[in-house]
Amino acid sequence: MYSYQSKVRLGAVTLNVSNLELEIQYYQKVLGLDIISQTSTDAILGVVSTQTELVRLKQVPANLSKTFGLYHIAILVPNRSDLGDFLNHLIQNKVPIIGGANHGYSEAIYLEDPEGNGIEVYQDNHETVWDKQGDQIIAITEELDVAGILADATGQSSDFHIPAQTKMGHIHLSVKSVAETSHFYQVLFGMTEKFAVPSGSWIASGDYHHHFAFNSWEGTNLANHLDDTPGLFGFTVYVVTSDDLARIKVKADELGRLRSYTDKNLVIEDLSNNQILVELEA
Repeated sequence: MYSYQSKVRLGAVTLNVSNLELEIQYYQKVLGLDIISQTSTDAILGVVSTQTELVRLKQVPANLSKTFGLYHIAILVPNRSDLGDFLNHLIQNKVPIIGGANHGYSEAIYLEDPEGNGIEVYQDNHETVWDKQGDQIIAITEELDVAGILADATGQSSDFHIPAQTKMGHIHLSVKSVAETSHFYQVLFGMTEKFAVPSGSWIASGDYHHHFAFNSWEGTNLANHLDDTPGLFGFTVYVVTSDDLARIKVKADELGRLRSYTDKNLVIEDLSNNQILVELEA
């Protein structure tokens, strides 16, 4: 199992982008990611020292149509001092942000990349301060303690580099039906709902606050995305055992969303046509 008794680990998110070079520069200079590999049509960014892939970028033609897909990716840094270093970097370089919040279980900073893809960079508060009510983990949205976070920063220079233990923490999707999508992911991955409001659902494997979230805040009349349009293309989910992979394969097949498989991975399409690559941990 992974941390928090979870049976899954999130891997890289793949984004279709119309200006590959501009997007690469943003994820390098603003988020401090390394280029792991790059061609004329795509790039993989993350932590080169650990070969941890966080974001994959694919060049596609420009298209201004709005579709269901990504609300934000959420990159988890190891601790509060790392978040402080990141915030200090944003301030020193006058990087625009969308906002910040204390969610009780985490502290988060929100941004958008040049093509409008939402990004959250966050650190988890210690589990002892999470508001647990039975199987539920209650989320709040309160003012971010900017002064406290900056006070915990290490004081490093404005040239921020993503910490080695950074990982993809969760993925938040914009969907047509919150109830149907949440049910789909719960059945597929054996997850449970940790928190919900009428227009949103937060689910997780094990004891984590959420690996996936879903909302309908951008409306319910958008189209499902196409493979060659800008925005979310898909993401990778890792599992530990072949039994876990086999169980997910059965569920995906029952749900009618299994597209291909080998003994090491599955390709699944969710209800918005986002591609889910489920891989057996190496």
